[in-house]
Amino acid sequence: MASVGATGRGSELARLAGLFDEARAGRPVTVLVRGEPGAGKSALLEAAAGLAAAAGFHVAVGDARGLPDRPFAAAGCLLDRLPGPGDQDRAQAPAPGADPLGELVERARRQAARAPVALCLDDASRLDTGSLRWLLALSRSMPPARLAIVLAARDLATAPGAEFAVAAEVLDLTGLPADAVTPFAETRCGVSLDAAAARACHELTGGNPALLLALLAGRSGSAPAPDDLRPAPGAAALPGAERWLGGLTRPALELARAVAVLGADAEITQAARLAGLDVGETLPAVDELVGRCLLANRTPLTFRHPLLATMVTERIPAGTRAALHLRAAELLRDGGFGATRVARHLVAAGPLGLSWTVEPLMTAARRLAGEGRTEEAAQHLRGLLRERLRPRVRAAVRCELARLDGFVNPDRAIRLLDAARREAEDPAVATDYALDLAALLAGCGRPVDAVAVLDDTADRIGPAAPGQLRRLRLHRALVRVAGPARLFPERERPDGAPADEAGTAGAVDPPDAPESPHSPHSPHSPDVPDSPDTAGRPAALRAVHAVRAGEDRAGAVRYAREALAAGGDGGTATVLWYGCRTLIHADELTEAATWCGRYRPVRGARPGRWTDVAVDLLRAMVRRVRGDLPGVIEMLAPLTEPLCTEPGASHVLARLAVAALIEAGAMAGDTDTARTLLTRWGLDGEQRPRQDTVGVLAARAVLRSRTGEVPGAVEDWYTAGRMLTELGVRNPAVLPWRSRAAHLLAAEGETAEAARLARAELEDAHRWGTPRAVGTALHAVAMTETGPRRIELLDSAVALLGRSPARLGVAAARLDLGRALGAAGRTEEACDAFTAASAGAESCGARPLARRIAAARREMCPSEERETLPATLTGLTPQELRILSLARDGHTNREIAGRLFVTLRTVEFHLSGAYRKLGISGRRQLAEVMPAESRTPA
Repeated sequence: MASVGATGRGSELARLAGLFDEARAGRPVTVLVRGEPGAGKSALLEAAAGLAAAAGFHVAVGDARGLPDRPFAAAGCLLDRLPGPGDQDRAQAPAPGADPLGELVERARRQAARAPVALCLDDASRLDTGSLRWLLALSRSMPPARLAIVLAARDLATAPGAEFAVAAEVLDLTGLPADAVTPFAETRCGVSLDAAAARACHELTGGNPALLLALLAGRSGSAPAPDDLRPAPGAAALPGAERWLGGLTRPALELARAVAVLGADAEITQAARLAGLDVGETLPAVDELVGRCLLANRTPLTFRHPLLATMVTERIPAGTRAALHLRAAELLRDGGFGATRVARHLVAAGPLGLSWTVEPLMTAARRLAGEGRTEEAAQHLRGLLRERLRPRVRAAVRCELARLDGFVNPDRAIRLLDAARREAEDPAVATDYALDLAALLAGCGRPVDAVAVLDDTADRIGPAAPGQLRRLRLHRALVRVAGPARLFPERERPDGAPADEAGTAGAVDPPDAPESPHSPHSPHSPDVPDSPDTAGRPAALRAVHAVRAGEDRAGAVRYAREALAAGGDGGTATVLWYGCRTLIHADELTEAATWCGRYRPVRGARPGRWTDVAVDLLRAMVRRVRGDLPGVIEMLAPLTEPLCTEPGASHVLARLAVAALIEAGAMAGDTDTARTLLTRWGLDGEQRPRQDTVGVLAARAVLRSRTGEVPGAVEDWYTAGRMLTELGVRNPAVLPWRSRAAHLLAAEGETAEAARLARAELEDAHRWGTPRAVGTALHAVAMTETGPRRIELLDSAVALLGRSPARLGVAAARLDLGRALGAAGRTEEACDAFTAASAGAESCGARPLARRIAAARREMCPSEERETLPATLTGLTPQELRILSLARDGHTNREIAGRLFVTLRTVEFHLSGAYRKLGISGRRQLAEVMPAESRTPA
């Protein structure tokens, strides 16, 4: 029966059982079980002895450790342990002058002649030379000797041992396979592991049983999480380390410590310098560590298993470990290996009081946060806070840490920032905290509280710090400009500045108002720190007002570029948000995308700050303007899923992101998912006034219009319009709510109201001047007209939208143009319009629009598609043609069902019917009867 210790070694045991069958049949068998320390050689040898005994062998089991230091000690020990008739041989010592090797070989052969014999010896690398020669001689026995020899050793390096290894069946034990870790942990340790924890165990240990036992020691009955399995530096020592590290020479131990401190892929020269070794000592030490199976046999130097590095690190005294990490940081800094690697060692070293450590720690934290590695970034910042820092630098670090905490726990970040703000004595430091606190409050949908924090801070610092007052008032204006206006007192001007404060006048004056470079409110004032928030926010605020007024597109773009150049590239999130949104409203999409890439170059990384969410949302907005619905969904779906479970699910940016995803999903035809999102996020009920309410209402209106809830959709558009009007926004580039409502009203026969809304929007669109805004409004106006006038307006709308990035708008306008042309009897022109519209809708992923175009084309151009089909296909229905076309292109039935929004059963039904009509048996014959160039309905 197999030993419990051999859990996960089923294939090796099966091979041994087969070899024992051969030995019992008279063919001598020799087996060498090799592997790194802890691989389970002894356990497999024990299981092999059990298999041999169960197969009728006389079994002798021994261990080369502890045997007397004399020739043939192991041979005599094994022979003495053989049971049965061989007992009479024990009293017969070799005659004087006789050949002891020959006598011992003969004794073993006599035993094998009486009954099958299995000799199992552990740790064979410690065997004396005589015993090795004896085993080698036995291995060369000729049939019908019923003999099996099984040795376990890490390696057999001596001459007789090497000859034995050449002749033997070798079982090289590697780590347990990944799927064997869970049963091993359950059987040997009493620990239950889920799939993620089992993967973590295998990653740390390579499946090495001894390392698994060390890792899971003391966890009996628990179900550890993957992160709990990774021992932290300074944790209790793992058991079993002596097996790996005992007996190392001093150079090898020092080199192992250096490689453990440096981490994965340590260069030999770096490790040698850190260990204080010269080349003559380093290379033999590398060979020793490879021979002891601590290091992998490759360069750069890497431990065979991560847990071995942990074992080495645990045995380094804390002071020595800190000194090694500091020395490693200096070596990497001097070698130009980048801030991230340098900072990792600085964090591990602890507080050092060295001025040069601030920059790499801060740089690494921002880089890690940009890659979505929030916990590592926060660890770097907390390590930096343990240093002796100047107050302004400490404030910057704490604010950066609060931005990370604000993503995972906004309430905690708000409390910490507010406490720090109240304790700060330096006006500049207090302002730093206030700005970050206000941004977080506003993002959480609490703009009134944000304004209160800014006002309170301004009162506390007083008029003695005019530069800081200006920073506070600029941010106050930007918080208020996001609305909703009804939350703020009537005494404040609608332009975003308090009527009784002149401090923000420079930020909201008309564009042509001069600003003296020596003005106390100028960004160039000596009292104002040279920071992105001061340099970029006045221009950002001007850009916002220009967009809202909708009368100076060129000025809005100019202010946006000024703001972004001053503070958008790694500067404040507020400046980046307003600057890029202005560019998007002005259809400067490439420029907006470029700025997003500068701020967050790592696409697809999990966000670690709300700024990351803002950048991804801006990228999705660019794609939405371009009509790339699949791109919007691809960008936002992975983003919104984790946000829903975060404490910040009510954050303005989270709700705006899910609103954009709902709109894109509804327009792409996935109304069920969009409806689920709407309900899951609580956006299907009454929406209280917030900065994100307009975006939520717009998304809900789109979804309702796609699901036939026209009155609700119209009401949502009107509510969104009222909120925009309160904010002084008439520019349809911000949200064309009037034209969208006009389309719904016109379809319901309320032409007069639809015309009023559409013409008002067209007037505002002309003032803004982008082809997209004018073309969108003109399309809505056309739908309130009839006859030739509708055709004329739609033709103009298509031409304008064709010069804009709005591909989806062009497709929708071409659909209505085709309908109008068809109603006027201009069938050929209508068919051309439908063809162009269909191509546009398909390229945008707008499946409902594509279906409406296909239906209109079938109605207006009934003979078009049949004329272009081969004669063999004319008997098929349009749905059968669509399904066959997709099947011919290699799509599975399930994929076809998803693309056409039908059930799998429907696809199967149509395919079987089409196959019957065509006289074929399946997909393989489709290419013969349905050429790729055949036209099929959209």
